[in-house]
Amino acid sequence: MAKVLLVTEKLTPTAHRLALSLRQQHHQVTLLTSRDEDAALPDGIELLRPFRQWSFFEGMRVLPVIYGLQPQIVHLVLEEDQLKPAQILISLTAKTLPHCVLTTSLLHIRRGLRRRNPVRYLLQESDIVTCPTVESLGAMRGLAVKSTRQGRGLLPPVLDMRDDEDNGSPFTPGVELQKNLADEPYVVLPFFESAFDPQQAPFRRLALLAQHRHVVMLGSCADWSLRERKLFQAWMQAQGLDHRWTLSGDLSAADQRRLLSHSEAFCLAGLNLTAQESTEYFLRAIRAGATLILDDKQAALHGDLWKNGDNCWVVPKEPLIPALQQLLTRDGSLRRPQSLPQDLNLHRDLIDAPMNELNRLYNKALAHKHIS
Repeated sequence: MAKVLLVTEKLTPTAHRLALSLRQQHHQVTLLTSRDEDAALPDGIELLRPFRQWSFFEGMRVLPVIYGLQPQIVHLVLEEDQLKPAQILISLTAKTLPHCVLTTSLLHIRRGLRRRNPVRYLLQESDIVTCPTVESLGAMRGLAVKSTRQGRGLLPPVLDMRDDEDNGSPFTPGVELQKNLADEPYVVLPFFESAFDPQQAPFRRLALLAQHRHVVMLGSCADWSLRERKLFQAWMQAQGLDHRWTLSGDLSAADQRRLLSHSEAFCLAGLNLTAQESTEYFLRAIRAGATLILDDKQAALHGDLWKNGDNCWVVPKEPLIPALQQLLTRDGSLRRPQSLPQDLNLHRDLIDAPMNELNRLYNKALAHKHIS
């Protein structure tokens, strides 16, 4: 298979899983990342950590290494649409290597692909471009792509189903959390609001959920001022919901999993999450056997996995509140009988499909490079 140079500023779970998946596909992988990043990697993946600031001068120092490797594929993984000088230099170097395929995976478009953004020109020069969703691929319409043979594909963050967390001991919540739950059915809602504003959608969504189920808010409001905390408590009390919510505080990964496993549902619908953040939450739910509530935009990521009413609930993002209201007032529990871990074991091809598509794009681009 091919010699792949995988370039990523941070060794995020997504980049780590991508390197492992490429190795499982029998590619020879060299992982180029920052000096402070580290991970246990299997044989066949070489880890190089030369960068502190990803400056132009650091990029110049690594060029002899790249020329010595003579990679067939240089694959840049960008967490968002922003480039460091060393990344620009590496991409320019890849274009000078004979028969080398330049691949860019853009995981999140935050600033926009305007003419002053160098990521725009990297995408135009790339032989292969991948994005996590159809929507993000659509953002590249109108780019003046240099190659008429540019390959484009969907590459969502890799779902790594390896299970190495402790799940053997019982869930041991703190005293306050244990008292508030008291065997009452509850839903879990990620909570990361930096301030209290009752007019904002997250608080309207919280109030709706609390009207029908006890809500465990996964997070804390430790950064709020005392005034904001009192205002929030008074606002919930005025709606008769003062005993219908609990903040989880900091939980270990194992306790968080057990909290989710005992929940009726894990509600992500309406949250503005990147593809990486969504995938991390999907993994938490899958490992816990929890039932997800997603909006239709979120469900488009790893879309083949989600079966509305069977292993999750999918509601329209617009209008969200009426759709959630209808779901929460249905008869019976929100927990679905079909759990995703068993479903995934039966459908491993759904997990492997994005990597198979990436391999197809690699092979097609390599074949064209050798012909031209």
